[in-house]
Amino acid sequence: MKRWLFALIIIAGVYAVLSGEFLIEGKGRMFAFVRESFSSEGEADYLREKNQKLEIELLNFKKGNSSVGDIGGIEAKVFSAYPFSDRSELVISVGSENGVKNGDAVVYGNVLVGRIKEAGKRTSVVQTVFDPEFEIPVRIGETETDALYVGGMNPKLNMIDSAEAPKCGELIVCASSDLPYGLGMGRTLEISEGLLKEASIEPLLEIKKMRNVLVISR
Repeated sequence: MKRWLFALIIIAGVYAVLSGEFLIEGKGRMFAFVRESFSSEGEADYLREKNQKLEIELLNFKKGNSSVGDIGGIEAKVFSAYPFSDRSELVISVGSENGVKNGDAVVYGNVLVGRIKEAGKRTSVVQTVFDPEFEIPVRIGETETDALYVGGMNPKLNMIDSAEAPKCGELIVCASSDLPYGLGMGRTLEISEGLLKEASIEPLLEIKKMRNVLVISR
């Protein structure tokens, strides 16, 4: 009787293990499919960012500015603001203890995210390029046309130098004396006619996708 019971337990155990293996294999296939789908999307984002980075570096190289290709700084994590969607400010995981100070540039790759608005002891608040009060001088494309960048939910360029009319799709780079020169800002979209030209901007950043940034002291 005991032998029969022992054999039954062994058979039940083997069945449970095999069933578990099949179940795990099925789940594994499902997770692999989901992972592959996300991987394809992630790879597309990576390639887009890589191409964008090289484009900014090439424009700077043509204009005699090679510093943008080798940016160093203080690494920081971006705290989540989910489910809120205010893009005008970020909170990051470094502060004065790490050498961060007000006015420092915050970058993602070689694209300007904003500047330090309030450096705390261990965290800092970043004023992003989407803040309506964020305004800096910039230059457009290979002609290096001067303009004023004005932030907001839909950033724009004001006071575009009418002598050098930019084209749609040209890169916009930072030209402010208190920030690293040549950081990417966006691309020109619709450009108005007339003496005082303005342009809408296609941003180079998606704030919600950022997880890591660099803080650059001047």
